[in-house]
Amino acid sequence: MGDLGLGQEFHTWHQFSTFIDDWCEKHKVLFIVASLKPLISLRQNPLHHQPSLAEILRFRFVRLICKHSGTYVGQSTVQRNRLSEKIDCPASITLRLGPKKDRLVVIEANLEHNHRLSELEFALHFKRHQLRASLGLPIRITNSISKRFLSPDLIWKIEDYSRAKDKGMCELLAVLDGLFKADAGAKVKLVFQEDVAILNSIFLATSRMRGLVQRFPARLFLERAAFLDEDFELYTVLCQDANGRGREVAYCLARQGLPDLLIFIVASLVQSAPDIKLQVKVVTVGAGVTGLDAVEEVLPCARVQICRLQALEALYRKACELAVPKEDRIRNLLLNLANADSPRVYSQYLSDLEDVAPLSFLQYFLERWHPHKGMWVECWAFEKHRECLFLDHLSMHRHKLLTALSPPMTLAAGVQGLLDLQALHVETSTLNVAPVVELYRTACLPAGTDLICEELDLVPHAHYELRDTPDGYLLEGSTCSFLVSLDLTACSCSIYMAHQLPCRHIFAARLWAGEPLFDPRLLPSSTDGHRNITGPEEC
Repeated sequence: MGDLGLGQEFHTWHQFSTFIDDWCEKHKVLFIVASLKPLISLRQNPLHHQPSLAEILRFRFVRLICKHSGTYVGQSTVQRNRLSEKIDCPASITLRLGPKKDRLVVIEANLEHNHRLSELEFALHFKRHQLRASLGLPIRITNSISKRFLSPDLIWKIEDYSRAKDKGMCELLAVLDGLFKADAGAKVKLVFQEDVAILNSIFLATSRMRGLVQRFPARLFLERAAFLDEDFELYTVLCQDANGRGREVAYCLARQGLPDLLIFIVASLVQSAPDIKLQVKVVTVGAGVTGLDAVEEVLPCARVQICRLQALEALYRKACELAVPKEDRIRNLLLNLANADSPRVYSQYLSDLEDVAPLSFLQYFLERWHPHKGMWVECWAFEKHRECLFLDHLSMHRHKLLTALSPPMTLAAGVQGLLDLQALHVETSTLNVAPVVELYRTACLPAGTDLICEELDLVPHAHYELRDTPDGYLLEGSTCSFLVSLDLTACSCSIYMAHQLPCRHIFAARLWAGEPLFDPRLLPSSTDGHRNITGPEEC
């Protein structure tokens, strides 16, 4: 870390705020914002999801002064009242937008303080990331909303505080306002650092996501799915529906390095869908997720499992990092440990590892992995000798994210991208119809099978807006609409009405709801006459 001086340039507000945090921590000094002028509009490139220079730089003028300028440093309130003089510390730092309007430049750097600050006082008052706080939001508001789900009126209230002061926060609130207008049952939390208006995390679950976890709560999968920018990363919770597909049931955008993040995500999910509390049987997490032991406090009937392949990959990387001798033998022992079919076998392989592994690696294993052996070793698995679909679900989810997220991007663009993924055409476009076709070929007469297969082949290309109504699932296309019954077995389209066979609309609605695409109830032999269903006119 270099020193601070005139002419020093910073290409992002994040770069400057990180530098000044490190610099203040090194020199044990405190600076606060005395005045600033926001950078309102400065578009860098036309791509929708790319942040503009105004979002990257944030300000065209900033002046920082010593936090204790105009105060009585180190004095109690009684002592202050007895004094007639106060400290006017001259220390200040000023930045201005550079001539090319693509960076912030230090134009003033008075770094000499006329007072001393004890280490105790510094430790008491210094907080990192304060320069990244949401301007205009009172701390009493941010402390309050961090403890509850947001409501539309609260969104409007904090939007009023942020207007014209924090463009990024205003854009995020506008996205959330749009969400609530379209989905009044959505659950959203904005969590700020206590006593500092710094946004730490966003929890988000739409009504549809909550409906999925309520229908399929038994198996949950949680992992860090993507990085949004240099500050925030995305965690996703998935469930497994009746078709064996991983489905998003919650998102959490969180500042990197937050403590107790896992328990926050799980607790927020349970608060958004209380019925699942006693129904979750297993939560599978990635190898890098921490705070595992606290999950059972929120989900008393659930087991926590670490993805075994990821655990092994983490162990292999550590062995490579430490350049351990006999690496091949150690890798084999680790594989045997992970797949041990009894505690006795695990103990035997652990003893072998202790004999050959260097102390540095053995210490890492005993501190990080051995205490959690019940979460990643085969003999303690929730269901023994069964393949865990964690990596498949995560891979499919990340493939979806590629279409919606292109880091670096703003929080508002990231949240909007995630909401855009909650659409029927996104779900249908990733469907592999071949296994379902084979099931119908086995169960149905050839004539019926051909028609069903034709309809299934059209599902990945279907592009409808789907709305839940009291009468069923309404699929609206560009020129026509169709109504699928609430039990997902009948449709108002001509294909179904003429043949009493499942159509593309029934399959699309079942996929959306997570219900099985192969269902014997959909075949004529298991129906009782002609279903009477009416709905919107079709083309």
